[in-house]
Amino acid sequence: MANVSLAQLGWRRRLGSTSAVASGHRVSRVAAEHRGAYELVDEEGATTGAVDAAVRDATRSPFDFPTVGDWVVRTTEARHDRRVAIAGVLDRSSLLCRRSRGSRPRAQLVAANADVLAVVVTARSADDAPMPPRADIGHRIEWYLTAAFGGGSRPVIVVNKIDTVSRAHGEATVDALRRRIGATTTAVPILATSALDGRGLDGLRALTGQGATVAFSGPSGVGKSSLVNRLAEAEVMPVAALSPDGRGRHTTVRRQLVPVGGADGGTVVDSPGLQDLIPWSGDMGLPAAGGVLDGLAASFGEITALAQRCRFADCAHAVEPDCAVRAAVDAGELAGERLDTYFELVADMTAGNSAVVW
Repeated sequence: MANVSLAQLGWRRRLGSTSAVASGHRVSRVAAEHRGAYELVDEEGATTGAVDAAVRDATRSPFDFPTVGDWVVRTTEARHDRRVAIAGVLDRSSLLCRRSRGSRPRAQLVAANADVLAVVVTARSADDAPMPPRADIGHRIEWYLTAAFGGGSRPVIVVNKIDTVSRAHGEATVDALRRRIGATTTAVPILATSALDGRGLDGLRALTGQGATVAFSGPSGVGKSSLVNRLAEAEVMPVAALSPDGRGRHTTVRRQLVPVGGADGGTVVDSPGLQDLIPWSGDMGLPAAGGVLDGLAASFGEITALAQRCRFADCAHAVEPDCAVRAAVDAGELAGERLDTYFELVADMTAGNSAVVW
């Protein structure tokens, strides 16, 4: 990775970024992770670091370790293993974190300090053959929005590969998504793009200006890496040709922070395809973000507003009397599918976690 200024990496966007750093140390940003080692980047270039043993011994949760996008304080001199020592992780402004599936919930950090989460889908999925269970991002879009809002990032939906469908079908896909997300539409821009012919890329570039970080997420094969390459104006991420049935292929195997846009630009984070992104329901240690409950309220604003009129403050919107949410469904004012999606998301987030109360 070529030398890049701290301004382009987003240092000026941090609150308290003028904090003093101890002698013999400097601030760098995590660009990638490799089995306990970290690729760090700053204005001096790239170097490899590892968490200092004393810091590692003091960690209490996965949130204490660096992840891609983190700002860290590290030594200026490498040690005998040719790695600099990471002495601390600076406070995060945002964190994209998913809940692993299984009987015991586990937090998986996806990206830190992302100003924007770009949820990439394709215009093809509406008329393709049925997709594998839980891979239909059109049905799971609320999972991503909740994770973004709850983790302190602004979500944007990117409908990619519009070059593969007719204009009418592309517009219908965007309209269907707007109807799908309902009350959150005004807070979530939807961009139609093509990494092949460049349509819509100016809107993406605008999101990365002045040191902003945009994290790309979504299922495999939707063209995230191709979009990153177009924004970087270089083949920085591997891509593969379409499969025989016209679908994209999985190519990205690790998360990677990439500078884009030159001195006035920012960074993007490419990530491997995710079958789903169940938001983490526990504390992420973000003083500036409200957490998953605020994320739910932002993603399901109409349900949150209706719930204020329920007789019981802890109404589960199931069989309780005088439930305003169920009444709205019965009256046709709220789509039953929308409420079902809300229930499914809550069930996914709370499965195996009795400490979370809704």
